Amino acid sequence: MNETSKENSNGSSNLTGFVVGAVVGAAVGAGVALLVAPRTGKEARNWLARSAREFKDTAASALKQAGETIHLETKGMAKQAAKELARVHELSR
Repeated sequence: MNETSKENSNGSSNLTGFVVGAVVGAAVGAGVALLVAPRTGKEARNWLARSAREFKDTAASALKQAGETIHLETKGMAKQAAKELARVHELSR
């Protein structure tokens, strides 16, 4: 694996780690906010429903971005692999 491939795979794993961290952080933050917020039951349910919708939208956006990044990374890796294969064919002649 060359340096470019290592950089690409690390970039994808960094993005995945970020997305997972954002999801876990949002869930923990929502739980803590529920425990310490002085709200009535109805207010808490409304807030929780609104927060869940916002969280869903944020998570969907992050997953879409991650998917696009992974697609671009794999496309670049496929091009690099084709170049390396052509180079190997040339060397074997």
